[in-house]
Amino acid sequence: MNKTTKGSLAAGAAAVLLLGGAGSLAFWTDTADIAGTNITSGFMNLTDPDCGEGWLLQGTAYTTQRLVPGDTLTQTCTFVLEAEGDNLLADFDVEQGTGLTGDPRLTPELDLSTRYLVGATEVGTDLAPPTGVAVVDGDTITIDMEIDWAYGVENNTSNVQGPGLTAALADIVFTATQSNATGND
Repeated sequence: MNKTTKGSLAAGAAAVLLLGGAGSLAFWTDTADIAGTNITSGFMNLTDPDCGEGWLLQGTAYTTQRLVPGDTLTQTCTFVLEAEGDNLLADFDVEQGTGLTGDPRLTPELDLSTRYLVGATEVGTDLAPPTGVAVVDGDTITIDMEIDWAYGVENNTSNVQGPGLTAALADIVFTATQSNATGND
């Protein structure tokens, strides 16, 4: 063995002896009690919707009237928020399920849009869904929905004689989801 290797082995053995048997390791430790707390959860609930007269065509109850370009179907639904909790924020969304289905000559011409309000204040639309909206118990949440058949686009594929083309709008689900927009993880 060369001198460097022998010296390294001797230094390593000395270190092991000092730490293991020849030396001692001492330290102090202490503890302190920290008081706990009781935790109570809040909740967020929507009442059943009040959709007034249902779908309206130009302000009149829609039943079996035949639509033409330029017509607009509207529906306004309100919910009351029942909630308990501080710093409560919500995201809103309308899930259209399968959306508008039916005759492909008609459905592309129909446009469904949504507007969201808390009280009288608009907080978003389907193009910019609201997130992180401050809400409290008793808030009235309104969604205004509109199916618009735009006028002014020449498209004769939907201009069909006979019983008329049909489309159906699937049930719509409105969701208010508790948000963590404050960044508390």
